[in-house]
Amino acid sequence: MATDTKRRRITPVAMVLHLDEEEEVDEDAEETWEEEGYGDDEKQQFAAAAADDDRGEARNRESVAIDVEGRVGGVSDCGLDFSFRSYPESFDRYAGLSSPEARDVITEDCRKCFVGESFWLAAGSEPRCALEELARKVFELHVAGIDGTWDAAKSGAEWWVQVRHEDDGQKEAVSFHWDKDEDLVDDFGVNVHPAISTVTYLTTSGAPTLVLDHVPPMMYEDVEQFRGPVGQGYLSFPKRGKHIAFDGRLLHGAPRELAKPRHVEKGYERVSFLVNIWLNYRPRAIEPFPEEEIGNLGLRGCFPGTSASPTGDRPEGVGGDRYPSTSSRNDRFGDMREFRYDFGETGTEHTLVLPVSIKALDSVTDARVGKGGSPVDCVRLRFARGAEAAVVEQEPKEPRRSGRRS
Repeated sequence: MATDTKRRRITPVAMVLHLDEEEEVDEDAEETWEEEGYGDDEKQQFAAAAADDDRGEARNRESVAIDVEGRVGGVSDCGLDFSFRSYPESFDRYAGLSSPEARDVITEDCRKCFVGESFWLAAGSEPRCALEELARKVFELHVAGIDGTWDAAKSGAEWWVQVRHEDDGQKEAVSFHWDKDEDLVDDFGVNVHPAISTVTYLTTSGAPTLVLDHVPPMMYEDVEQFRGPVGQGYLSFPKRGKHIAFDGRLLHGAPRELAKPRHVEKGYERVSFLVNIWLNYRPRAIEPFPEEEIGNLGLRGCFPGTSASPTGDRPEGVGGDRYPSTSSRNDRFGDMREFRYDFGETGTEHTLVLPVSIKALDSVTDARVGKGGSPVDCVRLRFARGAEAAVVEQEPKEPRRSGRRS
């Protein structure tokens, strides 16, 4: 009899990492039994019970599988869209940010929460404040429609904020980096990445986000595999209420040198809300926002005069390939420049070499200004053979811990 079954793709697992530490063996147990006067039968009963406990602990042992694509096991096959997507118009209504009052609440809360660390919101948990409510909306947007093979108990949203402004001591930029479980790198030397990385802009100012098609090796010690040519990337300019999403394994940052002059006028402030979507794995040492600080933030549902779209009314993103592009092949404006960005903080330092023509960027992003249209909010950067972007070796510095995203 014919059956209507689909053959499900299964990405092979490359490694299983056991995260729990070995417990110390109680070498004094035998002496204790003797001192208490237990006989051989009683000692055998104790030994059997201890063995059962050990088997139970082994079943509950914390571990993470990583597939050959460098993703957490099961993530590659669950139906997620890993492509670069931008939501320039529709996200703010979906997320409940369409009114100035709502954006003001979220933006002010972001300023309060810019503390250099990220926070956890478990899948299915009830948000306690406006920022957690926004994080949940981002999570739900990107997991909608995927199959049910992911484990909700080990999944959720890691969220944090970035605030940049003129003369902020950080070159008004966000250093290039790969999103990953920083503590796992420090403790085990393994790169484990979120399924999806996202950025939501709360202001129309500051440096653009550059996402590059460059994936790191699984093992942090494989230094040479971090390096190599980069064929393409996507440059996203800030716009209030805009949202972008991309594969959580990709190299990205916010280079101030590529900002539009109108986005970095005197006194500007760049505020963004970041959410990493983790499936089947919760990053180590990431905790929920402190309960004692919740009272200082806007409460969920507190946005006056606005409401989020119905759950089913989710926005559609614009794929990166639908945006205009520039190429490093021809320097038709005569201003091709090689920008260099140092990054990495563990002693395996890198430099990103980035050939870009600012005039070529201007020619495609501002093409619609004055013609009744809005400036293009994203550009696809193509790097031709012989003129590629590349990650290359940098002079090593004194080894340091990997650290949080700067």
